[in-house]
Amino acid sequence: MPPVRSLLKKPPKPQKAPYLYALALTFATGALLALVLIFLDDSTTTRVKLAQIGTGLAASIMFAVIYTVLGNREYAELIRKEIATQLVDHHVTMLEQITQLNELFLPRSIYPPAAGFDQRFNRDLISDICSSREYIVRSTSAKYVPARIRHCDHNLEVVRVLMVDPRDRLAIEARAQDRRKRPEEAGRDLSSIKHQIKSEILSSVVALFDSREHCEVEVGVVAGTSALRIELVDDAIYTALYRSPESLRSMHPETVRYGKSSQLYEIFKDECRRQLRWAQPIKRFTSGDDDDVLLAYLAGIGFSALESADLARIREDYEKFIANYATEIKKIGR
Repeated sequence: MPPVRSLLKKPPKPQKAPYLYALALTFATGALLALVLIFLDDSTTTRVKLAQIGTGLAASIMFAVIYTVLGNREYAELIRKEIATQLVDHHVTMLEQITQLNELFLPRSIYPPAAGFDQRFNRDLISDICSSREYIVRSTSAKYVPARIRHCDHNLEVVRVLMVDPRDRLAIEARAQDRRKRPEEAGRDLSSIKHQIKSEILSSVVALFDSREHCEVEVGVVAGTSALRIELVDDAIYTALYRSPESLRSMHPETVRYGKSSQLYEIFKDECRRQLRWAQPIKRFTSGDDDDVLLAYLAGIGFSALESADLARIREDYEKFIANYATEIKKIGR
């Protein structure tokens, strides 16, 4: 092992490049040879020779100054153009990356909570549904979905709806607790709100069944409740947060729209498809089904004491409920 003193020695200085010595030697040799040749000429006096040397030096200095100024100017311009080109390239690359991040993570539209019919939200949603072949909804009761199906039936092939299982007492109570915080629900007891939610689920299933003439309708119920309402179409996803402070105080929660290329679209599309596979019971209604098929499905989700006369009353009540909304979306067009 080498002694410590040797380890503490300063590192040797790097040697200068040999070409610098060669350049200095060439310059000195050339200058000496030029002086010798000048002073070998006996036809002129020493004064004249010194004047010639001075004139040559002055000319050389002027040439060096002019060349340096022009050369530096051209070099600076070349560097400026090179830096500008690199900055433009980096700028374009950064914009592309930011655009990709925007598509992945940032929403395209935000719709604030509303106390009534939101023209902009419904216009965008109806436009997206009308241009889609598949419409997936995960909601508490999906009570507005049948009206949208009837309005946008020319392209839709299948609608898949997931609702809260009316047999899940805790899930119904959780949604009732959330709804109780709305100003219009002030003073109502919890049991009446729970009954209203179950009635909405019942009428929505009947109305979705009646929409089977427009496209195939798949209905399933899932245990538990989600903090998000999801409406997924071919080119966008709409997510509504039930439990944000402003949403809890409004009839319609804040909704955010993401594009098809967003990460959330892929995440929730996969999640909804998985939940549809797990939903029990789940039923796809087609145009060949009759009311007996509907009654059997309703009995399977806890509405077992229903008859044909009850279906007529439920249909009548739903048409009264949805009339104003159906009128508003007709004004929007497709």
